[in-house]
Amino acid sequence: MVYIAFLFITFLILAFVFYQWQFFMIFSPIYYRQDDLDEYFEMLSIFTDDGVELEGVVFEPESYKATLLFFGGRSHDAVGLIKKLSLAYPNIRIIAFNYRSYGKSGGNLSESNIFSDALLVAQKVQENYGEFYMMGFSLGSSVASYVASKHRCKALFLIGVYDSVAGIAKRKFGVDVSWLFRYKFDNISYAKEIDSPTFVFVSKLDTTTYIENAREIKAYYKNLSFYIELDNLHHKELLWSKEVIKKIGEVMNG
Repeated sequence: MVYIAFLFITFLILAFVFYQWQFFMIFSPIYYRQDDLDEYFEMLSIFTDDGVELEGVVFEPESYKATLLFFGGRSHDAVGLIKKLSLAYPNIRIIAFNYRSYGKSGGNLSESNIFSDALLVAQKVQENYGEFYMMGFSLGSSVASYVASKHRCKALFLIGVYDSVAGIAKRKFGVDVSWLFRYKFDNISYAKEIDSPTFVFVSKLDTTTYIENAREIKAYYKNLSFYIELDNLHHKELLWSKEVIKKIGEVMNG
């Protein structure tokens, strides 16, 4: 009995540690600034319903074809990334906000508030800049998918998308441990509610969000306008792939 009790307590401790460790597996708050911003960039700020200030930025060239709202990955300072995004899409007005605790954004991050904050950002972008396209990379593909399921955009670009956190874990470890996960990021449920034209870019070599996870969600998009499985690209390379940038640029430039 003592041995059984010891095993049970050990299991509970390990489960608790795993539960807490998941935050760092899903999120990686970062502050990264390299390039100075010129007159074509303007810092933005939004306060959430619970009083947290979110840091944002807009790139607005003299002449632009469209507006793009960008949601970054788990290791992105989206504001710090704006200069590189502007070089990829030089004739597009680009808006990005940092998640809570990323960059100079305040507050503590959770799955629920990352979604509610993103929806608020989208609503404010609509009010102040008009209709927009939306892009999400990796973790940001979940955020953009959720927002698109609630707020229609001109088109949705998903890069490195996956079916769910549990789906990735099952592919990685070979067993279903979804009951242990505190985070869901269930993209299949969002995909079913997205009316906007959806463009999906994934890679066969991706070992972060596996190609099988992308294939799992593919059938659930209501308005899948474009889907491509790229070769010879790892996860982090997808966002800056010339093929991805070219296709997205063509869509936004009409």
